[in-house]
Amino acid sequence: MKLCKISHYFIFLILLSVGCERETTVPHDSWGYFSVNVNGRRWEKTFKNAYQAVRGAAQDFGDTTCKRVYLYSLLFDSEGVLEEYLYLSDIPTKTGRYRIMSDRDVPCSDSTIATSTFTAFIDFDIFRDRYEVLESADNYLQIDQYQESGNREIKGRFQVTFVLRSPRFYNSYEDTLKFTNGKFHTKILPRKNRHL
Repeated sequence: MKLCKISHYFIFLILLSVGCERETTVPHDSWGYFSVNVNGRRWEKTFKNAYQAVRGAAQDFGDTTCKRVYLYSLLFDSEGVLEEYLYLSDIPTKTGRYRIMSDRDVPCSDSTIATSTFTAFIDFDIFRDRYEVLESADNYLQIDQYQESGNREIKGRFQVTFVLRSPRFYNSYEDTLKFTNGKFHTKILPRKNRHL
C-alpha cells in the first residue's frame, strides 16, 4: 500500500514538472547581429550563454508607394526563453540618418523618422518592464547600406535612450536605458504568419 502511494506521488511530481515547463520561442530564421552598449554594458551579453535572434521584414501598408521596414533583436536566456525585445520600425528604405521617436503611426510622407520600443519579459508572453523612447535625447538610426533587391541586406548604426513607461514590475534595470554604439547587419526576410 505504501509503495502504491509513493508511486502515485512520484507520477504526480513528474506530471507537475512537465506541466510547468517554460515555453521556448527561439526563431529558426535569424540572420545577422545587433551589437550595442546599454548603460555601458554589452546588451547581447546580458544573459550568460544567451541566444540573440535578429531579422528584418517589410512593413505592409497596403500601398506599394510606401515602403518601410522594421528590424528587431530578440534576446533569449540559455534555456531559450525570450527575455528582451528591441524593435526598430517605420524605417524608410534608403540610406540616411533618421530620428528615432516613440512607437506611433508615422505618415509615409515623413521620411525623417523611425520608431522604437524596448520590452523586457518574465516569460515569453508576460511583460516585465516596458520602456519608451526619451524623445528629448539624441536618438538616431543611421542606415549605411540597404539593398532593396537581391539578398536585401541592411546595415547601420543607432543610438537611443529609453525610459520606463509602465510601473516597475520587476526590478531588473534602471529607469533610464541608454543604448549607445549600436551596430546592426541583417536581412529583410519574408514575413512569417506568426509573432516572430
